[in-house]
Amino acid sequence: MITPLAERRAPAMRKLLRPAVLVTGLLGASALVPLAISQAAAVENTRTYRYGSHARQALDAYWNSPGKGTQPGIVIVHGGFWNAGRRGEWKSTAEWYAQRGFAVFTVDHRYNTDATWPAPRDDLYRAITWIKDHSGTFRLDRDRLAVIGAQAGGHLATQAGTHATGAARVRAVVGLSAITSPDRAYDTAQTTAASATRRKMRDQSVILADCTPLDGERHCLTRFRNMDSATHASAGDSPMLLVHSSHDVIPAAHGNLLKEALADAGVRDVTVRTVGGSASGGGLLSDSGLRTQILTWIRARTQARAASATTDAPPTEDASVRTERVPSRTSDDDGTTVSTPKTAAAQRERTYSYGPHPRHRLTAYYVKRSTKQPAVVLVHGGYWYEGDKSSFTDFARHLVRKGYAVFAVNYRLNTQAGWQAQRQDLYQATQWVKSHAAAFSANPRRVVLVGSSAGGHLATNLGVHSTGTRYAKAVAAVSPVANPYRAYQEGQERGATVYHRKLRDAAVLLARCTPDRDDAACWSRWIDMVSFQHAGRGDTPMLLIHSRHDFVPPAHGAQLCQALRAGSVGCAQHVVAGDEHGMGLLARPAVRDRLVKWIKAHD
Repeated sequence: MITPLAERRAPAMRKLLRPAVLVTGLLGASALVPLAISQAAAVENTRTYRYGSHARQALDAYWNSPGKGTQPGIVIVHGGFWNAGRRGEWKSTAEWYAQRGFAVFTVDHRYNTDATWPAPRDDLYRAITWIKDHSGTFRLDRDRLAVIGAQAGGHLATQAGTHATGAARVRAVVGLSAITSPDRAYDTAQTTAASATRRKMRDQSVILADCTPLDGERHCLTRFRNMDSATHASAGDSPMLLVHSSHDVIPAAHGNLLKEALADAGVRDVTVRTVGGSASGGGLLSDSGLRTQILTWIRARTQARAASATTDAPPTEDASVRTERVPSRTSDDDGTTVSTPKTAAAQRERTYSYGPHPRHRLTAYYVKRSTKQPAVVLVHGGYWYEGDKSSFTDFARHLVRKGYAVFAVNYRLNTQAGWQAQRQDLYQATQWVKSHAAAFSANPRRVVLVGSSAGGHLATNLGVHSTGTRYAKAVAAVSPVANPYRAYQEGQERGATVYHRKLRDAAVLLARCTPDRDDAACWSRWIDMVSFQHAGRGDTPMLLIHSRHDFVPPAHGAQLCQALRAGSVGCAQHVVAGDEHGMGLLARPAVRDRLVKWIKAHD
């Protein structure tokens, strides 16, 4: 037997904003699963099986042996916004259906933090195929299989009813508050006017897709479209019963969108039913009448019939759904770069690997000198989501002419690894620079970090923890996202721009979760990402530059400077007029000159 994961308890955590910001508690798991159902008789057989190698690729089977012949089956897929929930929560429901003549299987799947789309869908298909391949064990008629899914599980169930082919196809689908369109869930929960639960759904759809649809990338838009069950509607799809409550957090609009697409494809056996109340997902089954009606509906659609001789054509699917995203080398987060003359003949530019990942690259800009020169490590912006070290090329050449050895660094993006990987990459790159300093006529004891926007976040985060001076003499940042939690909150305010919202989504991808005080591991990660949380004695002096109307506002820098000064660490904040961001600020000669002057005073 597989032991369920232990429940996590959340200790009291420090605030992420000062003054304190209250984070609303999210809907508890107990509201998402069916209430215990009284049983009329025991189930003869209960077993746990693995259908794959991952810890979550497991299912529980419940069945009685029929007097003769075979019996139909039901696959149950739990909810939990693709990142929570367990098959064991559906035990009483599984037993109830097993006592009424079905072989029942409750299925776990990989979470969106284990593997991104379409991995959870693939897991359901694999589980269905496994069940059919072992149908004899359960006295199951493999052609008479239905799926019940709740919320995110309903999303996967409706995908099985539309997109699946071959052995993964099923005879009927019941969706309990099914999220048939993650894109709609995302679009309709942009601000705090939406409930905390709907905003969590929004964030989890971003993690599921491993991208934000706001950037307009074809890859991401294709992936969101592929996650929409209505996209795959075609003739021959499974009959569906889609149930929502009148005040469901997942409204009946989800069911109606899918019904309309199926009707257009010629599939008429689709019912969207709205019941009273606010129950959602498995909570709908607390209504015994509805539970019985679902039983009757499934029985009518899993009757024995002659085997079909037709075969399923594979679905048409854009290859980018399954390929890794190729991030843009440029970003609107970079702003306008500095324009300077090309490199002089004596200046060298070489690219090196500082680690095993393809993003573990840095470009060195230097002139061989007879004396050791100070070093500057440049960290590009791009929402932790895109961008490249090359955005700093002109500024790096400018610094070389001022007498520095310069190293522009790439790091793993938030779609390639979650936090703390990016901070660790910057640490590793900085250590590489120090250990190879002699090859570049650089002084390993005179290293300054300079970051733009998301790169400014990484630079400031490495410069704190009371250990910053071990890695650098000073840190300077333009438009630093010093508090990703603040950026998250700003990105869901009314009137937030597309830049605010993209930064919000990118922070979610970085943390791999929605900030929630009841989730200790997640909350701790958000705290760790906030630079001022670690400010104290032993940190590096800092210069933080913002424009007055920067979409990453000066409050980010002010908050960090206040915490550093409280620890007797020098911190200067410079706010200039305008709305330039990141590299756009460095395009202003006065800002660039002020930054270089400060670096010279602190290298």
